[in-house]
Amino acid sequence: MRAPLTLATVLFTLAVVSEARPKKAAAKEKCKSGPVDLVFIIDSSRSVRPHEFETMRKFMIDIIHEMDIGAAATRVGVVQYSSQVQNVFSLKTHTRLPGMVKAINEIIPLAQGTMTGLAIRYAMNVAFSAEEGARPDVPHVAVIVTDGRPQDRVAEVAAAARESGIEIYAVGVARADMTSLRAMASPPFEDHVFLVESFDLIHQFGLQFQDKLCGMDLCLDSDHGCEQICESSPGSYHCLCMPGYTLNEDDKTCTPIDLCAEGKHDCEQICNPTPGEFTCSCNPGYTLNKDEKTCTMIDLCAEGKHDCEQICNPTPGEFTCACDKGFTLNEDDKTCTMIDLCAEGKHDCEQICYPTPGEFTCACNFGFTLNEDDKTCTMIDLCAEGKHDCEQICNPTPGEFTCACNKGFTLNEDDKTCTMIDLCAEGKHDCEQICNPTPGEFTCACNKGFTLNEDDKTCTMIDLCAEGKHDCEQICNPTPGEFTCACDKGFTLNEDDKTCTMIDLCAEGKHDCEQICNPTPGEFTCACNKGFTLNEDDKTCTMIDLCAEGKHDCEQICYPTPGEFTCACDFGFTLNEDEKTCTMIDLCAEGKHDCEQICNPTPGEFTCACNKGFTLNEDDKTCTMIDLCAEGKHDCEQICNPTPGEFTCACNKGFTLNEDETTCTMIDLCAEGKHDCEQICNPTPGEFTCACNKGYNLNKDEKTCTMINYCSFGNHSCQHECVSVLNGYFCRCNEGYTLQEDGKTCIPDNLCNTVEHGCEFQCVSTPGSYFCICPEGQLLQDDGKTCGTCRSAIIDLVLLIDGSKSVRPQNFELVKKFVNQVVDSLDVSVRGTRIGLVQYSSRVRTEFPLNMYQTADEIKTAVMNVQYMEKGTMTGLALKHMVENSFSEAEGARDASRIPRVGLVFTDGRSQDDITEWAKKAKDAGITMYAVGVGKAVEDELREIASDPVDKHFFYSADFTAINQIAENLKLNVCAEESQGEIEVKDPCACESLVEFQQATMAALDQLNQKLSTMTARLEDLENQLLTRK
Repeated sequence: MRAPLTLATVLFTLAVVSEARPKKAAAKEKCKSGPVDLVFIIDSSRSVRPHEFETMRKFMIDIIHEMDIGAAATRVGVVQYSSQVQNVFSLKTHTRLPGMVKAINEIIPLAQGTMTGLAIRYAMNVAFSAEEGARPDVPHVAVIVTDGRPQDRVAEVAAAARESGIEIYAVGVARADMTSLRAMASPPFEDHVFLVESFDLIHQFGLQFQDKLCGMDLCLDSDHGCEQICESSPGSYHCLCMPGYTLNEDDKTCTPIDLCAEGKHDCEQICNPTPGEFTCSCNPGYTLNKDEKTCTMIDLCAEGKHDCEQICNPTPGEFTCACDKGFTLNEDDKTCTMIDLCAEGKHDCEQICYPTPGEFTCACNFGFTLNEDDKTCTMIDLCAEGKHDCEQICNPTPGEFTCACNKGFTLNEDDKTCTMIDLCAEGKHDCEQICNPTPGEFTCACNKGFTLNEDDKTCTMIDLCAEGKHDCEQICNPTPGEFTCACDKGFTLNEDDKTCTMIDLCAEGKHDCEQICNPTPGEFTCACNKGFTLNEDDKTCTMIDLCAEGKHDCEQICYPTPGEFTCACDFGFTLNEDEKTCTMIDLCAEGKHDCEQICNPTPGEFTCACNKGFTLNEDDKTCTMIDLCAEGKHDCEQICNPTPGEFTCACNKGFTLNEDETTCTMIDLCAEGKHDCEQICNPTPGEFTCACNKGYNLNKDEKTCTMINYCSFGNHSCQHECVSVLNGYFCRCNEGYTLQEDGKTCIPDNLCNTVEHGCEFQCVSTPGSYFCICPEGQLLQDDGKTCGTCRSAIIDLVLLIDGSKSVRPQNFELVKKFVNQVVDSLDVSVRGTRIGLVQYSSRVRTEFPLNMYQTADEIKTAVMNVQYMEKGTMTGLALKHMVENSFSEAEGARDASRIPRVGLVFTDGRSQDDITEWAKKAKDAGITMYAVGVGKAVEDELREIASDPVDKHFFYSADFTAINQIAENLKLNVCAEESQGEIEVKDPCACESLVEFQQATMAALDQLNQKLSTMTARLEDLENQLLTRK
């Protein structure tokens, strides 16, 4: 199994690199730097193994061997720290190299916690003080070497140290936290932060670190890359920009400060930028005011500089002509012509049209008057208005009249009055006896004793009929002295020749009335029943529908009957006692419902609802409280107390609720100083227990400690030599042996040749350990020994690669090679693995979707043809694009329940937008997320993107040149089983499971037997030593 890269390995390698550098001429055997005050701040926490600390000693000794040590040259101090800080020796203690080497060799590790912030504060306040030998006029350099995450806060104290003039280098190995390293180190980070992962990077750090300590003027002696100004500092440099320019994020190139683009100007219209300054100007047609900021429009109209006939409309520096309403602009765009709608026939006057500009008015001829529509005309009828003096007949003409007379009258000379025409007086009649005049006519009469004949002219002597001396019922026809009877029209004479009977056409059925026939003599008239009306044909009837005529007062429904109506109501309403209006049937108010909480009435029906904080059940009647706690829809760290639709947070015993009312902070009596432990206080929620530093025992009072001398007890189990120290002991191996991780046993340096390493293909030795490797095309499995391949895995993989400006073109080519390394590890085909690629910067671009290419060669060719985008780093936007588009069916994604979905994000910097929402949505959508960071990538963001377990889905490298190693490691984790976190669960009773259990048990017993044999041999050796001493 490949051993993790440890602090000791790094420091040892640094020392080797230092020794391996070409030797300079004898005159320059020592580094002749200017005066420097150098303090090593070394981590001696319990995580640093004894053999690792030995390597750290050698590293410091090798470094100071290269320095020109002296009171007036380089001064060196060493501080070690764990849970406390120990000043090994100060800057003023040693002025000669041998004394320093002796003091370093005598350092006893503290072997406790990792209080890095405390150590930095000590260095700032004590180690670099004048009392400890620090000089005010020389560079102060601190080198912090650590292999773990600090247990206290470092950002503020490190900032204070840098502010005081201390240049800090932060060296981390494997387990170290990159965020903490950056918080400690001086800028630029690429020169002061080192998270060592490979021999190349160690070599780079060793060379660069010694060059800095030797005081090179990097501005003169190196390709610094500063675009404008390079300013040297002891062992370093930084780039500056000329006035009016600002330094870019690459800390080398400069960009003009564009006050215009930043909106830091007060120009009204146009801002003309110059580096760090600006001038104002105006748009065409405007002139700059005296304040050189605001603009005034050049108004040629107001200045009278135009030739418009009617209206001048100003525009900046120009003008356009227009016309008043009712005029149109001529082709010269200056003069105007009135719009004559009358002449153009664009009017609707009945008689006369009078034009006005763009409009018209109507008028009428003489004798007519204009109607209210202002268009048509009506003749003035003086006759109808009574404005005449005619005696009898008035004949109207437009605005005038003429008089006439009724029949039998003649118009007088005044053309107004009439005189009756008397035909009797004029002798214009043929009466036998008497002429009685009427207008224009006459009637005849007879003298007394005569009766006028039927001709109304001649006379007959007395007529008995006329005298009534007869018994005719209706008509008496006289004859001289006699008469005969007859009947009126519509009657028939009876057999008695006197009486008459009416001819009844109704009774005889000789009519065509639809309903009622009313007889009259020899005729009839039709009528209708009640509630019906007689039609225009005077025969048929139509029912009088008061509903259709709107002659009813029903509120909702009207049902017609002949000449009447009845009211009714819509569904869900009931008719009131007035038999007209309706009232809604409210089942809620009547209690005719089964709603648990809220009843919402509708006509004749109802629907149920729930109070706030409750949700309606599937029965649409009962309610269940919305328990956000049970649904996991809360952000309480510990205890969630549900209320309907809401919740409140609380904390377990020994914790206190924070101001955000969500998270909890443990009541740490240790941190608050509310304890009486002599050495170590171990906090528990609201309580504490005391413990002792390594090498001490807790006394019976469970508070104070007593030091232990482990070597004198004889049970230290050191295989070779036990070295007693103040706080304990450590084991040391004879030459040619390496102390193991247990800190006790020793093995020969080449473990591959002396142990059962179990490597399937090849074992590679490292100092104190070994690791296994596999042949090309195969991958090391989780057991660290066997080899295999995940080419049988079928996944849908989408890679999101950072194309921002900070990546740089040459590094972008390395990114594309990284992508192709991943492609090479997968079985790409139509039915196998599919791969899509998305590049992002300030925007997102799909380079190719999952369904575009079907072979690895096609994909690799497409990858190498991808063009670098540059600009910003919108990682959140890229994640959103991946979730909504890249894993859609349209772009080739398959059923997620059948084919695992894997997303890989590659970035070199902090995202310029929020990633939280879409990183969570990606994982909630079932996408297994890998996060790969390089250089300035933010570890917290990478961990937020990565799926659980984070350690298997998160990778980081300090330099682009090491990403090929990440690609190799990544091959282990893209198999389908691992991408989904699936573990096969076997039947423990199955035969093959029993065999596996038996084999594993036997192997474990063999290992225990081997350890027992080793311990027995050690005991025998100790017994022999005791016998020899006696």
